[in-house]
Amino acid sequence: MPLKRGTSQATISENIAEMIESGRPQKQAVAASLDTARKSGAKIPKRSRASARRRKKKRARARSR
Repeated sequence: MPLKRGTSQATISENIAEMIESGRPQKQAVAASLDTARKSGAKIPKRSRASARRRKKKRARARSR
């Protein structure tokens, strides 16, 4: 089922819940719901690249142990 368009917290939450119920991973559901809200005009900042780099380094260190 297509995601609802809108920028309210309720709409975003409904979209996330719907995707999780249909079997999508939580992170994917959140990303897709926030992307839909951004396209609808919500002013939701993108995740910073610095935090992505920190996560990547942390995972690499954990795997090498």
